[in-house]
Amino acid sequence: MTEICLKGSTLTQTGQKIRVNAVVEGCEPIWFELDKQFQSMIDFESVDAFFILYVWIAMERGLGLRVEGKVSRQLADAVTQDIQKMFLALCPRLHDIDIDVLNPESAWPQSAEIPATGFSGGVDSWYTALQAAENGTPYSYYLFANTGQHGKDNVEEVFAQRFAVAESALRTMDKPLIAVDSNIDRIFRERFQQRDVIGNIACALLLQQGISRYDYSSTYAPEGSGIFEHYDMSIMDPYLLPLLNTERIHFFSIGDDAGRIDKLEFISSRDLFSNEIYVCIEKAVPAINCGYCFKCRRTQLALESIDRMALLKNNFDFSLYKKIRLGSMVGLFSSVDKSNLDLEIKSALIKKYGLNIFFVRVFSVLWSLTKKLMPEGVRWRTEQKFPYLW
Repeated sequence: MTEICLKGSTLTQTGQKIRVNAVVEGCEPIWFELDKQFQSMIDFESVDAFFILYVWIAMERGLGLRVEGKVSRQLADAVTQDIQKMFLALCPRLHDIDIDVLNPESAWPQSAEIPATGFSGGVDSWYTALQAAENGTPYSYYLFANTGQHGKDNVEEVFAQRFAVAESALRTMDKPLIAVDSNIDRIFRERFQQRDVIGNIACALLLQQGISRYDYSSTYAPEGSGIFEHYDMSIMDPYLLPLLNTERIHFFSIGDDAGRIDKLEFISSRDLFSNEIYVCIEKAVPAINCGYCFKCRRTQLALESIDRMALLKNNFDFSLYKKIRLGSMVGLFSSVDKSNLDLEIKSALIKKYGLNIFFVRVFSVLWSLTKKLMPEGVRWRTEQKFPYLW
């Protein structure tokens, strides 16, 4: 087999779930699944949602891509003219391939202006949701996707529990949170962060019959973004997202106007905030903030730096935090060269405590040097036992 052929899609129903399956040759079929109540939002006319995913898969495998199903012309042109080159710049392991779109379509019925965004209960998604509400343009729908972000083990249970956590947090917004399940992570070869954006965008493309605008919460500030080799596709958000537009849905990179601390100050002062945040990267059950991982560490120290201790106590094990607090500071300070987000929080803590944490700064320098000299086996064991130091 020298190519993947995307022919179309089919729909099946099991109980209250609707599954949309790709009809494809030369590759495993991708599927999406969601509650039947949202069936009217599903785009059955095009294969846009599958198209952008099979472009990446074909480039991973060095196979040509032939698309017989309808594709939005705007998206087809962007992929063949620009997006493929951007993927190659981001991940040089990919292959330059031939892409043949047989049925590009530019005439589509236009729907009303219906905005949506993703929501996980984290800082970025809360900031996006609350800003829109404050600006008088609240979202009609929120999406919660499974495209690889929930790990490899017990995925269904982790996905279900995280969805329940996000749905509980979002209750103050009084809008539906749509769970979109998929098998994307079982088919892609590159790890999640390398291709995370297109997985999430594909879920929105699937629903472009009922969504006309999708705001994507960006992680990186504009000055840190670009088109170059990187482990995280999000680095390209401001450049990639507009190119993923179709005649029916437009994508926007937002939330890059504020840093982590500004976002936390904003959301914690809004009446619609439910005082529930979930930031953890651990794929454990039950779905709670572990307090150890780098995202929990970053959030806890940021909350301390702005005196939001009630929010910290409400969402984390505060007794654990007190025990590992200084170690977490050392770990964060020593990670600054790898993360601008950590630099912002380090600066805030230094401003708050000054010479009182001078010893933390000294230890972080020594720890940074120690990590570089540490044997691989010792490094792995230390990272497993004391993740907050890394």
